[in-house]
Amino acid sequence: MILSFISGLKGIFKRPIYIIIIFSFITIWIGILLEREMIHNLILSNILVFFGALLIGFNIILFIFSFFKPFEKIKKIYFIVALILALLIAVFFRESIFLPTFTLFYLISINVNLFFTAFFAFKLCMDSSTKVDDYLYSKKKIGKVLRVLGFLLFGLIYWIIGVLFVRFFTINITPFTQVAINILRIILWTNIFLIIIVIVRLLVTKKFSAYITLFFLLTFFYVIYIIFDFLFGKLYGTESEAPLYVIGSFFLDLFLFFYIIGSIYDKVDYLKKKLKLFRADTITIFLIIMKLYVQVSKIFDKADINDFLLFQEAGLFLIFMFFTLLFGIYSIFAHKYKSPNK
Repeated sequence: MILSFISGLKGIFKRPIYIIIIFSFITIWIGILLEREMIHNLILSNILVFFGALLIGFNIILFIFSFFKPFEKIKKIYFIVALILALLIAVFFRESIFLPTFTLFYLISINVNLFFTAFFAFKLCMDSSTKVDDYLYSKKKIGKVLRVLGFLLFGLIYWIIGVLFVRFFTINITPFTQVAINILRIILWTNIFLIIIVIVRLLVTKKFSAYITLFFLLTFFYVIYIIFDFLFGKLYGTESEAPLYVIGSFFLDLFLFFYIIGSIYDKVDYLKKKLKLFRADTITIFLIIMKLYVQVSKIFDKADINDFLLFQEAGLFLIFMFFTLLFGIYSIFAHKYKSPNK
């Protein structure tokens, strides 16, 4: 179910150690945004680096612990030992952790974030669209009519919004807006390919994937977010003149972060059976380490970080479109309708 990640989050927040880690992570994340966008204070930067290194060190030690025991079976004394070791790391090695020599680790962290963010953004779009279609399908008497109307309505909305954004980007052609236009062309041809598959399947099997136009609409909104995230970063860099956009982007990223770890933790029993070595704790802590490292690294050489911006947004778009095309085709053939109450 689309909201199954909430049950995963409930499981996470029943554990005090996760409450401490996630609250600390969000606090550091907000501090980094304030330092980069508003305050620009050296003392604040040093404080954020110290606590960032402390939290990273603590999570790395917990990551190692997670291979041997789930967190609920680890004695409190071991968490205290982990905190002391992390404190030593933060005191003596905090700057070394984020030196340019760690560029490889930064790239690894970014790619891990890109992969999981793109996959779960795709999953959210797909689950949302199929959930709506399942609901319409459950209306036995008028379900077929509602699904056709939904298919046409969402398709029309997608087309109108798409045309409006193309016109917006063609008002003043620049190298950046030309990239945006090319991205929209890629989306269009990808969606045309998927809609052809839907039509052919309908003609051959009489089965209609009516959710596909809502899926197009949701994925379009996410790609537009990626485009604007890139454009704002390039145009304003670390001196953003759009605080509302920064705040909105933060909350969207935070929601996706919660959605990812909640979805993973919701499958804790499945992970125990399928992944003998990796527990849900292992994967969750690993993702927090990767996300935290990328955020704290933004405090350092901002020119270098901005150089990674194009790579980051392009990578996110390409991975997202890969999932959209590959799993979009799979979903067209594999999706089975079910009651939304199940």
